[in-house]
Amino acid sequence: MFAPSSYDSKNFLLENPELVGTDGFLAMAAAIWFYMNPQDPKPSMHDVMTGFFEPNSADDNNGITASFGTTTNVINGGIECGQNPENSKSASRGEYYLEWLAYFGLDAETGLGCGSQTSYFPYGGAGDVPGSWR
Repeated sequence: MFAPSSYDSKNFLLENPELVGTDGFLAMAAAIWFYMNPQDPKPSMHDVMTGFFEPNSADDNNGITASFGTTTNVINGGIECGQNPENSKSASRGEYYLEWLAYFGLDAETGLGCGSQTSYFPYGGAGDVPGSWR
């Protein structure tokens, strides 16, 4: 395992991408980074799940909602979203989420899939923000 102080440049992980799959600290750090950071024109998953993402008309026109299904679109939209019937991986992800909600005694939610969403986020949508938060 590499301690954060052993990273010698901003290119360390670009030069050693296999470490994300073999180093627990890096795997967790990469997951948190992905969850927290928007990737223009996509919002961050954190913003979607906490309600900070508020779809605008460009999003509405593409079926993008403030729902769990939108997090699937952030993760893997090009492969799993915009399909009818719902992609099996997207459907499974929604089912697992419902199980977690039930486990914690929380109310079930709707909008678990992304089949009715476009498989991309529109430019001009609420996730298309100038600047970088990284």
